[in-house]
Amino acid sequence: MTRKTLVVLAATIALALPGMASAGSNDMDVIVDGRAGTETRSITVSIADLNLASSNGLRRADYRVTRAAKQVCGFVNGSILPVTQDYRSCFGEALDGARSDLNAMAQRQG
Repeated sequence: MTRKTLVVLAATIALALPGMASAGSNDMDVIVDGRAGTETRSITVSIADLNLASSNGLRRADYRVTRAAKQVCGFVNGSILPVTQDYRSCFGEALDGARSDLNAMAQRQG
C-alpha cells in the first residue's frame, strides 16, 4: 500500500469509529458520496451523538460532513497537489447531497 492509501484508510476508520458505537442506529447517519473521475466513494458519518436542534450540534455535524466530503473526493491534508476542477465538482456535489440529508434530519429532530 502507498502512504496516501494508508492515510485515506486511517482517516476513513477514524470517521467510522463514532458510528460503530451506534451501529444499530442508521437513522442518524449521513452518507457522503463523492465521484472523482470514474471512481465513486462513500463514507458514513454518524451524528447520533449530536443534537441537531441546537446550533452547536448542527455546526459539529456540518464539520464532520465537510471533512468526509473532502476525503471521498481525494483531499489529503498536507497535500501539495493543486486543487483541480474535478475535485471542486466532486466536493461541491458531495457536500450538497450530504447537507440536504443533514437538513432533513435536523427538521425531524427540531
